[in-house]
Amino acid sequence: MSAAPTAVLGASGQVGRLVLDALVAAGHEAVAVGRTAPRDAPAGVTVRVVPSYDGGALTDALTGCGAVVATLGLPYRSTVWAAQWAPLVAAVTAACRGTGLPLTFLDNVYVYGDAREPLRETTPLRPCSRKGEARLAGWHVLEAHADAGHDVVVCRAADFLGPGASLGIVPWPAVVAAAGTGRPALPWLGDPDASHSFALTTEVADALVQVAHDPSMRADTVLHLPAVEPTTGRTLADALGRVRTDGRTVRLRALRSPVVRAAALVNGAAREQAEMMYQVEHEQLVDDSVVRALGWSAPRTTVADVAALAHARAQRDARVGG
Repeated sequence: MSAAPTAVLGASGQVGRLVLDALVAAGHEAVAVGRTAPRDAPAGVTVRVVPSYDGGALTDALTGCGAVVATLGLPYRSTVWAAQWAPLVAAVTAACRGTGLPLTFLDNVYVYGDAREPLRETTPLRPCSRKGEARLAGWHVLEAHADAGHDVVVCRAADFLGPGASLGIVPWPAVVAAAGTGRPALPWLGDPDASHSFALTTEVADALVQVAHDPSMRADTVLHLPAVEPTTGRTLADALGRVRTDGRTVRLRALRSPVVRAAALVNGAAREQAEMMYQVEHEQLVDDSVVRALGWSAPRTTVADVAALAHARAQRDARVGG
């Protein structure tokens, strides 16, 4: 890979900001590209604000770079995704064609739909939600980019857990609060006894940097990123209770599908979540064996590791607040 700077598209987002940290930590130069500047960008990072994500503006912003890591997102509304996701992906691929840059593109697992077996890179793409259909349309753009001979790796990650992940099955601020001295309660979407795979956000960032710069990880177009050991809501709540200094048990507050569907009648956020409840009402596991075989050497993150990370963050927040 080129020694030129690596561009991060969507650098002010929940994972993009972490990718900047990971690039700097690995000794790479970084260029943050986005419609807004990231807060507290690491020292030495070049910031390029674009008025919009169109092919021309992105091509200009990528000038002088050697690789692209895309961590783009849209507001969590299916109508927005249906209208804007594929065109956004097309703008990114057009800019990479125009500059000849290799693309590492962060994606999720919505394209697999309601699969009941562990999700692998070869799992059939059968989305069962409007958001999944939008992601499939974006995948077709990326697939055509690859079929035309361009260097692209689509990195699919399990549901985010960790710093920056403020939404989802279990928001990180709630995990931190449950690990500290706040209310010993943990919100959880879906069946609290169904095993689920998560991707630790800091590991996602580190893995994206490795994929972007390690040719051995770029042999295939699709790659699953490292996942935390599967956990249930109850297992996570128990682990958080064990790290609390006051010894209080962490109660689990599970929000099941009937409640979400009822709330969807009057609440927009619940309406968007309702179509995604298939992910959390039964086991959903993400197989990351390929990336580990290709060179991801970090030990698998355990639920105890997640609880310790949340506890450390809670202690740090308490010191800052105090």
